Amino acid sequence: MDSERSSASSQIPSVRICELCRRHLPAPHTTAETLCDACRTKKGRHRVYMFYMLRDGWFCQFLEQDLKTPLPKKLHFKSQEKLWEIAERGGFNMNLEARQSLDHGIEIGRGGMWLDLSEEQYRRLKHR
Repeated sequence: MDSERSSASSQIPSVRICELCRRHLPAPHTTAETLCDACRTKKGRHRVYMFYMLRDGWFCQFLEQDLKTPLPKKLHFKSQEKLWEIAERGGFNMNLEARQSLDHGIEIGRGGMWLDLSEEQYRRLKHR
């Protein structure tokens, strides 16, 4: 009976709320997600996923919000400090959980993060 109770409690979904309009965010949630799609587009921000891997330096590629459409710009860095810089400039939520996630990705040599880019940053990624 105890095992039934513990498995049922682990299935309760967590509810996240948009910072601006206070509506529920659709599941699945990412760690850095704080705005709903409507509020993000009002602010002129573009949500982009950046994944990185260690391959003769740090190789970074960007995907649209659908996680299927790649953006043409690819970056290659020698040091991991540039990953931290991209995270800070790209609007990555730098709470403790997100910092540990980025640290872990660097440690194992691959990872990813959601960025909220301005119109100018997004335009630069769209052009080679």
